[in-house]
Amino acid sequence: MNYNFNKMKSIKKYLSIPVLFLIGIFMVSSCKKNPLDRPLELDVQDSVVFKNIGYTTEYVTDIYSGVISGYTAFGGGSGTFNEAATDDAVHANLSNDSYRYTNGTWGPTFNPDDVFGNSYRGIRKCNVFFENIGKVQVTDHGRDLVINNITATVQRERLKGEVFFLRAFYYFDMLKRYGGVPITLKSLNLKDDVNLPRKTFEEVVNRIVLDCDSAFKKLPDTYIGSATENYYGKGTKWSAAALKARTLLYAASPLNNPNNDLTKWTLAAEAAKPFNDGTTSAIFTLATGVAGYEGLFKTNTSTNKEIIWSRVASNSNALEAANFPVGEVNGNGGVCPSQYLVDAYEMKDGLTYTISPLYSAANPYANRDPRFAVSIFYNGSPIKARTIETFDGGLDGPQKSNGSRTGYYMRKHIDPSIDLGAATPGTTQRNWIHFRLAEMMLNYAEALNESRGPVSEVYTAMNLVRNRVTMPVLPAGLTQEQMRERIRNERRIELSFEGHRYWDARRWNIAKDVFNRKMKGMKIQKAGTTFTYTPFEMEQKVFTENMNRYPFLFYDIQSNSNLVQNQGW
Repeated sequence: MNYNFNKMKSIKKYLSIPVLFLIGIFMVSSCKKNPLDRPLELDVQDSVVFKNIGYTTEYVTDIYSGVISGYTAFGGGSGTFNEAATDDAVHANLSNDSYRYTNGTWGPTFNPDDVFGNSYRGIRKCNVFFENIGKVQVTDHGRDLVINNITATVQRERLKGEVFFLRAFYYFDMLKRYGGVPITLKSLNLKDDVNLPRKTFEEVVNRIVLDCDSAFKKLPDTYIGSATENYYGKGTKWSAAALKARTLLYAASPLNNPNNDLTKWTLAAEAAKPFNDGTTSAIFTLATGVAGYEGLFKTNTSTNKEIIWSRVASNSNALEAANFPVGEVNGNGGVCPSQYLVDAYEMKDGLTYTISPLYSAANPYANRDPRFAVSIFYNGSPIKARTIETFDGGLDGPQKSNGSRTGYYMRKHIDPSIDLGAATPGTTQRNWIHFRLAEMMLNYAEALNESRGPVSEVYTAMNLVRNRVTMPVLPAGLTQEQMRERIRNERRIELSFEGHRYWDARRWNIAKDVFNRKMKGMKIQKAGTTFTYTPFEMEQKVFTENMNRYPFLFYDIQSNSNLVQNQGW
């Protein structure tokens, strides 16, 4: 018997009503319902869902539904990036939720980025799967069943790998926000004691690593070019390895490793090494040139060999509607990069703007790192048949409703060819990239520099990322501290608007300094054909040390008597 995955629609009557709908019922049935306690009432339906390999496959597909996309998660799904809550950007709309994180009005009573309940719903689905996967039928009258061109036996093992990966991913989503959280490996019900205490940060890290290792053993290298190519976007061997590498990097970082235990940095380096030593070179390579870099964020990523894991999304122009410069029809300004971020982009000679002979105060955006022009709309940037005007009185200027507050708009991820005023405005497919090769190279460089100093492999990883966009190699003879600063700045530039700065500054324990200062923008004035550029200070951002960890909501504290609040909240 051959199950066609694309035609297995009837499972919806088992998933959407008795399983998924009941999750919602239990969520709202009590004002103090513990997120760990989400009975699915599968007593009747598990014999159907988990006996059939096709239905079980769709069940696992549903577990992905809680995986958060950076395009929609922060700021209430408004196309806001978490960079708007860092020193890299602000939002054009002063009522945007991102300001909660910069003016101190978020906390245990209100946190738009809280994922505690969502993560445990995903984890519970994973645990239900493991408790029932042994029931799945893989043969019929002694013959292997087939689903999507592979045997049900192979598919069953792959599904186990996917679920190990997803459980690890949900735990990591909480780890980076809250630190240690309760760990449960079974689906708790009303008869169980659901008042589980928090595990330590290290215990959660160990759980994630174990699940990633288990996933790695069961998943394929890739789906592309195989009989199961339509599974693209599901977990693979290397997405599990990338999650492990990022987890161990976070665990080794100053916030979580205050005594600077070098063995933790060594573990992080070893985890990222396969992406840097040739092990995965037949599977992953950097996209070519500046055009390749730009194209990562606005095309179907299924054939892009730099992408380790991304989730498939439908074509849309919602991101343009939320973030287009206001001089564009129906543009709403959105995320506005700061002068701090602009200043972090080196000149083409590899020097900072403060010392490079290529810098001109009268033309401050010329001769920059090529990634600058494809990541940020600045005064004079081309867009369609015109140029961006962020000067006072310009089409995109600060005097307009939702006009840029900094003199800049975000360009990365944006498709400038979309015309929101046209009858057919056009759309773009954007798959949110969770892991890509350049990050793994920078992870490796950071971990290796911290554990062994600026050895040759550190230079190799850094220079590969820089050479891709024709930036010069790093100077020889850097000290460990100098290399540390270069690595941190390279991450800030290469990974801008990919959700990293928000977490990097926390794990480096520098957020209390760099997020707790006045923002900077660029005031631009035009007289005839001459522009004058004057940096200016904006509002004071607020960040205190306790904000390195998210608070648990009062709702969750009240529903679990053993859940201890994070310090300072």
